[in-house]
Amino acid sequence: MPIDVIVCETCRQPGPGAAADLGADPQPGWTGAMFAALLEGVLASTGAENVRVGTMRCLMSCRRPCVVHIRSSGRMGYVLGDLPPERSAVEALVGYLLAYGATDDGIVAYRDWPDGVKGRFVARVPAPSDQ
Repeated sequence: MPIDVIVCETCRQPGPGAAADLGADPQPGWTGAMFAALLEGVLASTGAENVRVGTMRCLMSCRRPCVVHIRSSGRMGYVLGDLPPERSAVEALVGYLLAYGATDDGIVAYRDWPDGVKGRFVARVPAPSDQ
């Protein structure tokens, strides 16, 4: 079952001028775009073919950049924030994604969370019900 990771491409680190111009293409200072590129590279090296990376202009969690939304059909979804655009953070997220992919319901036991994702969860999103 595929796993989608949606990365906020317009996330920026807090500071002067940090508000993103949502009408523009991702700029070099936008850490979300950097995070997405790092994530794609790390995933390619792990062979995690069931994980698809996408981007979105804004996930509306500007106080917690970088932000990602993890989702998969029939599984619980999650929003994580405060992820620095650094390889160690991306590797921790990939470790979590591998554990997430091994579940039927998307619930990963806390003991299996990599240290780099602990304390970074913003929201848990229930799987949509089939009606």
